[in-house]
Amino acid sequence: MPRICVAVKAVTVDQTIESIVRSELADLIEIRLDYRREPLNLNAIRVSTSKPLIATNRRKDQGGRAEEPESDRVQLLRDAVETGFEYVDLASNTEGLEKIVSELQKRRAKVIVSYHDFEHPLDIHQLESRHSELTKTGCDIIKIIGWTDCYDDNLPYLEYNKRHPGNVSFGMGEKGTTSRILAPLSGAAYTYASLESGLELAPGQTPLKALWETYRRITL
Repeated sequence: MPRICVAVKAVTVDQTIESIVRSELADLIEIRLDYRREPLNLNAIRVSTSKPLIATNRRKDQGGRAEEPESDRVQLLRDAVETGFEYVDLASNTEGLEKIVSELQKRRAKVIVSYHDFEHPLDIHQLESRHSELTKTGCDIIKIIGWTDCYDDNLPYLEYNKRHPGNVSFGMGEKGTTSRILAPLSGAAYTYASLESGLELAPGQTPLKALWETYRRITL
């Protein structure tokens, strides 16, 4: 089965754990720490599931909600690793990115470095250029996400996954659902789903159960 990561808003501890429990069909779970409205007990969140967890604390300029100082934003990700989160997702414009990647890897975390363009479709030349740039960070997984204005805009993302298997690329927006679904079938490490309809954290996400059923039928 293609791997699915469900993206969960971490608003409160109780709500986060409840969402994790409802994510049994997912292969891994992204915990969006930038949505928090209270201090989060990261250890309680970690022990609530045996599934791999991705800690993400996204800045506003990368589609997130985090408004704290950069040092505090990154420290929360360090704290997540210390409690056993297996992955950390760092935006490509994180200050001191290469140093932080190395530091987190020494703490035995796998690091995803992500780039998002919320306005423009990316062609294969732009994707390759961005890939070369992000490779220099030494991260474990490169994630490059662009926009889609039409269905043809999905093709470069799928071509990227074919060329660079084990990384992640797809298009956002209503027209990007196609590349979201096909991403792991074209070589991506995984794709993202929402917990259910109405809980999407990015435009074009498919609900977890619907995506799982789609893959089940394809792989029968």
